[in-house]
Amino acid sequence: MGRRRKNSNASEHKTREELWKGAYAKDLGEKYGGAVIQIVGIESAVHTAYARVVFPSATKEPTEEPVSTTTTDSTKITVGKVIDATVDEGWRHVAKIILEKGKHIEHDSYPNSKTLLKLGSVWLLNETSYTGDSHNAHAKRLSPEEEIMTPDWSDMTLRIHFAPERFHAGYDVDWSKYCRGLLVGARVDAFISGEAPHVPVAGLPDEKDGAIVYENDELGFAIINKPGSMPGHPTLSNHAEDVVSMFSAALKERKKSADKKPYVSLPQRLDIDTHGLLTVSTKKEFATYMSKLLETKTNCNINEDKSKKNGNAPHPSDGCSSADITKKYRCLVCVKDPASMDTISNFQQLGTVITHYLDPKSPAPKRFVRNKPKKSDHGWLQCQMRITKVGDERFRAACVLSNDDIVDYTLSHQLWGRQSETPAEDLGVSYVMELEIELLTGRTHQIRGQLKALGFPIVGDPIYGGGVCEFRSHMHGWNRMALQCCELSFPEPKWEESDDKKGKFLVASDKMCLFRLSEAWWTPYLEQYYQNL
Repeated sequence: MGRRRKNSNASEHKTREELWKGAYAKDLGEKYGGAVIQIVGIESAVHTAYARVVFPSATKEPTEEPVSTTTTDSTKITVGKVIDATVDEGWRHVAKIILEKGKHIEHDSYPNSKTLLKLGSVWLLNETSYTGDSHNAHAKRLSPEEEIMTPDWSDMTLRIHFAPERFHAGYDVDWSKYCRGLLVGARVDAFISGEAPHVPVAGLPDEKDGAIVYENDELGFAIINKPGSMPGHPTLSNHAEDVVSMFSAALKERKKSADKKPYVSLPQRLDIDTHGLLTVSTKKEFATYMSKLLETKTNCNINEDKSKKNGNAPHPSDGCSSADITKKYRCLVCVKDPASMDTISNFQQLGTVITHYLDPKSPAPKRFVRNKPKKSDHGWLQCQMRITKVGDERFRAACVLSNDDIVDYTLSHQLWGRQSETPAEDLGVSYVMELEIELLTGRTHQIRGQLKALGFPIVGDPIYGGGVCEFRSHMHGWNRMALQCCELSFPEPKWEESDDKKGKFLVASDKMCLFRLSEAWWTPYLEQYYQNL
């Protein structure tokens, strides 16, 4: 889920004196030349503390604030020591002052210096990075190997995200193995030109289920089954628990590449809380190929819509025939009454292309409207989708409690948890309904925003009115949303030589790739509900 957050390094700049005014100070004693570690908290959604080392000036009174001086003692104070002083048990009140409630953060434990460095939660900055001189600003994310580093503390400061966002869902799968559903229960399908590809024995999952649905080293791409509640890319406070980082680490381990970091990118995006099929590029040429397919698809659908409104037929030479890429999503939506179910069914039966316009400058929850405003100071983005499938009667399930219900077994509590006795009623929800949607244009929060605009927010989408679905696995908890990318299809690329004979690039072939998931995390709950009727 895309979330709006304050970047502590991009917030209002303060002078050096303003930033450190009222800072907490921890005296390191004579062993370190009277050095003091100063710690100050910045109000931020990414839980930030700044820490620096200062030495007392010989010309100032002891009661005055120490100022930075360059001394030989500074070489004794490592990055690790400053981090440990900041997150030390006795100094947790610093954290508490600026701690804000966030979705993916477990407040009962603060990582130590080694873990923070491993997660990429520590940055080394010079003074200009937070005093407003952006021309000379410099920030470097520190690695575990730099724990023993001794910076020149006269001009350097640590930015420590002491309670980084954690995405433990990434540890529930093996990023080097194939999905078990490819072989058992037909829950995951992969077809290349109508044939199921071979799954190597070495790629079979062990204790954990695998993340890989399909992989092609020659063409440079993989299809994975992304867990929900984890981002595709690194965040400001966490550079380890995301799709790119975890798949890259697994790929490096498999290839036994000690030096060179594998190329990994995501031409297709999924929100943090969306799970399902995701395309991963392992070669730049495939990233370019897929990005062009997606861009052409969006432009073609918009141009086709304009042509229909003008009474014209799409031009055959517009390149749309080569953009035969399809993305379908499965979701569970909140429904207030039976009449609303009929509205959804009519959309599906008529094959209606549902169109909204998105205000690109609006923060989340983003603004989606049916009619494009005639007067606006910025461009509105056209959003299009089509409901291709509506769940059968057993997937049009009641959520409102009856007098005969046992709370532990109601669908309402299985979806939203037991924080409330009547979670569905609290949201004004009487039913849930499973849909499949074909995404015709790719916009931020598009499916979530369009469904909300229609009056059918997705279950577990608090930003757009679907409530919070809490989930716990082992010792960790996170929220999940009932939205899954369930189907991807596109032309398998093939290599062609460039006109100058100096390189190769990928173009669409006659073969089609098709990948599909038959179940989502909420499927067992719906099936159990149906069995108990």
